[in-house]
Amino acid sequence: MHINNLSQEIKISGIDKKQIYKNDQFESLIVSVEKGMIVPTQPAPADAGLYLISGKIEFEIAGQKTCVEADDFFSFSEGEQHALKAIEDSKFIISRNLFE
Repeated sequence: MHINNLSQEIKISGIDKKQIYKNDQFESLIVSVEKGMIVPTQPAPADAGLYLISGKIEFEIAGQKTCVEADDFFSFSEGEQHALKAIEDSKFIISRNLFE
């Protein structure tokens, strides 16, 4: 067993990510995005779930924009076009499949 304090795992500065767990089937990353930062449109490399720990982001998927706030969770599928804009300094966990 390994215990981490996720709020201290990653600092908010630009866009940063750190792997926090991985096995043969999936991985989890903690990601921070500084207010105003944009992740441009790209296809999802795998089925994934995103849990917003803190902050607020605008997430665009398949051309539809949604405001995501702390404690919100959503999922999306491999290949779906998505983008992100940080409305506030934000941290989230993303877990994604590794198998095909």
